[in-house]
Amino acid sequence: MTQLKYPIGIETFSEIIEGGYQYVDKTEVIYKLTTAGKYFFLSRPRRFGKSLMLSTMEAYFEGRKELFEGLWLGQAEGVDWTPRPVLRLNFISAKSESADLKLVLSNYFCEWEQKYGIDEITESLAQRFRNIIAKAHEVTGQRVVVLIDEYDKVLVNTMHNEELHTEMKTILRPVFSILKESDRHIHFAMLTGVSRFSKLSIFSDLNNLNDISLDDRFCTICGITEAELRRDLSAGVEAFAAQQGTDFEGMMQILKENYDGYHFSENCPDIYNPFSLINSLASLKIIHRWFESGTPTFLVERIKHTDEDITEVLNPVTSGYSLSTLSITDTDLANLLYQTGYLTIKSYDAEEDMYQLGVPNKEVEIGLYRCLLPLYNGREMTSNDTELYKLRKAIRAGEAERFVALLRSFLAGVPQHLSQGQHEIYYENNIYIILRLLGFSVETEYKTSDGRIDALLKTANYIYILELKLNGTAEEAMAQIERKNYALPFEIDGRQIIRIGLSFSKETRTIDGWVIA
Repeated sequence: MTQLKYPIGIETFSEIIEGGYQYVDKTEVIYKLTTAGKYFFLSRPRRFGKSLMLSTMEAYFEGRKELFEGLWLGQAEGVDWTPRPVLRLNFISAKSESADLKLVLSNYFCEWEQKYGIDEITESLAQRFRNIIAKAHEVTGQRVVVLIDEYDKVLVNTMHNEELHTEMKTILRPVFSILKESDRHIHFAMLTGVSRFSKLSIFSDLNNLNDISLDDRFCTICGITEAELRRDLSAGVEAFAAQQGTDFEGMMQILKENYDGYHFSENCPDIYNPFSLINSLASLKIIHRWFESGTPTFLVERIKHTDEDITEVLNPVTSGYSLSTLSITDTDLANLLYQTGYLTIKSYDAEEDMYQLGVPNKEVEIGLYRCLLPLYNGREMTSNDTELYKLRKAIRAGEAERFVALLRSFLAGVPQHLSQGQHEIYYENNIYIILRLLGFSVETEYKTSDGRIDALLKTANYIYILELKLNGTAEEAMAQIERKNYALPFEIDGRQIIRIGLSFSKETRTIDGWVIA
């Protein structure tokens, strides 16, 4: 059997095709975009295939038809393969320093100035960009294609340093404004990033961009659909299934649970995270590396300062206007989580123009809770964490006394500077995060006909009802469970019901009493 090659870390279209790597054919939707207008913007989470998309566009606009043999675009009729000058800017390597950003831009401009024979070099970066676009058009006789990748990299990295952030915007604004000024020389232009551009002043002059981030027509341009997975990567799925001792459909279900579930518009089909899926097929392992590839610092900082119910933050409802005007300056945690790929669209109410968001898949869920645990608990979760292993085992066995004792011990290590222990929600969030990381089905503030259960935990054989009291008594917590008949909705379930009343102390920041029934 031929060894399958996967483009791990490779984002250049020509290298993937010429190297015989597995490629998911996106050329049809890319072609539809390039013939649908002139100026476009696309926001997608990191590691979602934006760079490969632009590289594919670059090869198409350069007229490299030989690279598209066997792909949709290579077989389509009426395609214009006229070679055009392509100016592609990628800010991924730019450091968070104004001098370095200027150097990155200058290096690109130097290369193009030499290529198109520009001898007189001005000091202004914007003027140099203007001259390059005009000269490329003049020399080739073809209008120019401009592709800008990760436009917001330096802006995201400096958003907590107002002075430096302003410097970055001051450098980028006049450069980007050249795109509108040079309209007569431009055939096509596209910018990509994690953050939406609508609120950023750097685009105040560039107001002719068509934002397709929520557009049904192009929602599958990045990522991998199930149909594409079956069409282009079925051999990899078969190999993985054989290694896992399951069949093709069984393997598809496993992959779906871990990496699928993204939606980028109201009618978007399910989309797999391409980075995670390709890494999994290459290694023949279910691995969760997307989160480890770098959580944005600004997101972690924002999470640190929230006192909101985590379950509500991870299942929010937001307006269409809110999603269409997102930017890195947004202070709403749910919107930031959506931009960065930790939340996705779950459903849409067209009448109210409201989107229900949620966590897309198991990989993201695990990554989120691993990020949240040290923020609430002061410790990292490791694969050999014996305390968590014992806690999981006790819960599965219905050993309630041992469960509470281990939970108390685990919570006792919370550093005082992390504890927001003046509010009961802090303890609910902490317990919720721990139990979700252990893989259990758990809900906080579960509604019943007579109140809300603080935490409801379900396993294969048991249903745990947990009521928390801050600086109250465990007996008071148990009395509330009984008085409000919290167990009543589950009496016909068949699983054993375990009621637990817990009391917490602000001073010790852990459980200081419990009653079990």
